Amino acid sequence: MARKVWAYAKDKNQCFICENQSLQPKIFYIWDVLRLKEQNFKKYLELTFYSTEHDEINRLELIPTEHGFFRYRSDEIDENNKESIYHSAATVILLEMPVIKFTIDKNKYILNFSKFLVEPCLRFKHFDQDEEKYYPDLVGYFSSECELQEKWKGCLAIEVVYTNACYSKKIHSFEKNHIPIIEVSISKKLKLETEFGGEIKFTVADVENYYFSLKKIFEKNVYGKIRSDPVNHKFYTDKIISLEDAYKRELENKQLLNDNEQANLKRELNYINLKYEEMKSEVSHLHNLLEQMKQQEWHLNNRLNNYAAMGFWQKLKFLFNISAD
Repeated sequence: MARKVWAYAKDKNQCFICENQSLQPKIFYIWDVLRLKEQNFKKYLELTFYSTEHDEINRLELIPTEHGFFRYRSDEIDENNKESIYHSAATVILLEMPVIKFTIDKNKYILNFSKFLVEPCLRFKHFDQDEEKYYPDLVGYFSSECELQEKWKGCLAIEVVYTNACYSKKIHSFEKNHIPIIEVSISKKLKLETEFGGEIKFTVADVENYYFSLKKIFEKNVYGKIRSDPVNHKFYTDKIISLEDAYKRELENKQLLNDNEQANLKRELNYINLKYEEMKSEVSHLHNLLEQMKQQEWHLNNRLNNYAAMGFWQKLKFLFNISAD
């Protein structure tokens, strides 16, 4: 049995009701529909509810139940569809988030989206093989630049997993067609101690409370796993060019550093040579002074020796000559 918490709706003219000034169909939550049924039964009867596939041709009629979910009008289709309240709630919450803060393998990515497609039909054809059809839960288109946008060419598929993870053939097909997949698993922790499977022992209030509680968690962080990780050729080319530019800048910086070091060494050498010449000049000057002092010393010693060799009358005469001078 399908258990959907949201639907699209047609009015009494059998036209899908859209958001104000938008081509995007309006979302009808099961709790709002049941309140409308209680408060304005006439207006409620004007609405016919449908599943939420992107391609209108694939949308099927739904019936709101008092238990807090939509089911398919066709018993056969409903029996074959196993969508859970957990899956349905997580999908619509992600759809409503223009910014999703993903944690993937301990790496954090803030992804901005311009729009989502809900369960679009993707057709893949590989040479002589049969055509493959896939209906991912969401396909989101990036609205601003980020690392993953450059790597993934601007869009990705988001798969919400409650019981069954993406199978290998699907992953391979998406990767071959350059469509990445981020898988968001509904863990036991994200069930928030609720039980919406098996026997119906819950109310619409329980479903509504679960939706808003899960929304608060997703607004802070969404844990995901990359299952399909294609890389376009331009991404690798740009990476190589970026690395080459970085290497060139590093070489230029090293050369500039070497040139600066050589200029500094040259300035230091010139300064040392200048100081050396100044010291040589100072030494020469001191040497000249020393020679002059030696000559003066020799002259004084010579006169002293001559004076010592004089007799009394010669010394007296010598003294009188000094006085006369």
